[in-house]
Amino acid sequence: MDKRLRWLNNLMCFEVAARHQSYSKAAEELFISQAAVSQQMRQLESNLQVKLFNREARKMCLTEPGKVLLSACQKGFGEVIDGLNQVQEAPLDGELKVSSTQAFCALWLVPHLFEFFKLHPGINVNVQGSNRIENLHDGTIDVAIRFSTSSAGLTDESLVIERIDENDVYPVCSGDYLSKNAINDAKSMKNARLFSLAYENKVDWESWFEFAGVEVTSNQLQKTEVTSSDLALSAVLAGHGIMLASDIMVGEYVRTGQLVIPLDIPHPVSWKSHLVYAKNNPKQKRIAVFCQWVKENLIRTQGPGPL
Repeated sequence: MDKRLRWLNNLMCFEVAARHQSYSKAAEELFISQAAVSQQMRQLESNLQVKLFNREARKMCLTEPGKVLLSACQKGFGEVIDGLNQVQEAPLDGELKVSSTQAFCALWLVPHLFEFFKLHPGINVNVQGSNRIENLHDGTIDVAIRFSTSSAGLTDESLVIERIDENDVYPVCSGDYLSKNAINDAKSMKNARLFSLAYENKVDWESWFEFAGVEVTSNQLQKTEVTSSDLALSAVLAGHGIMLASDIMVGEYVRTGQLVIPLDIPHPVSWKSHLVYAKNNPKQKRIAVFCQWVKENLIRTQGPGPL
């Protein structure tokens, strides 16, 4: 056997560091110190007599030999994991840990889970609401339901990324709020109490007004920022203002008349939803059943037409 396989621990550490382009993130995934990652990379470069990383600002960027080695490691480890999954594949029944945004968990996933349990009583789904992008490689989370304005950045050779749908975003408010406030055009919306997501700079009110042909600055708007869409929804349902929301979040409220669309002007940017899970997760049977259920039921509950 090739003596270089004695460096297997270093190669596993290298794969994680190269995938993240960060020693600190690699240390988090491997539950070791950043210094230990750095030491293992120095050892590997010394043994190979090849430079694998170049530091550029905060990133550890791969050299050309590093890119070749990463591709080989991922293919090799993937083959080993495929073999392990074949001899140790988890059964259909059991636990599944799912993560998504706090708002999606509260507004759609948890309220609909009882339907999944009826179909698959042997699969117990545990839900973690988080606005962070959770690590799918350490076994803490099996499936993530993620939302983004672009699919371009969702590339990772070690992950399966399944597109669910694309959802337009519209302003919504309660009928009571609309009856008490004169909202006849986009310009009149400048005087409304607006709710928006903190740190969101793409699906925001400023770009909605620009798309609607109304010039505004942030300090002209009566805008309240919240950390999650379900917080904004609570205020809007109570008649306190208007929020930007997609059908995936509030479609059922619109169809039941609890919310209305004051102006039929969509936001120029839409939300794209994806299911994401690790290729090497041994719970593939469970994951496949859950992902299929999510895709079918998200589209079913949204219904036809805008919101």
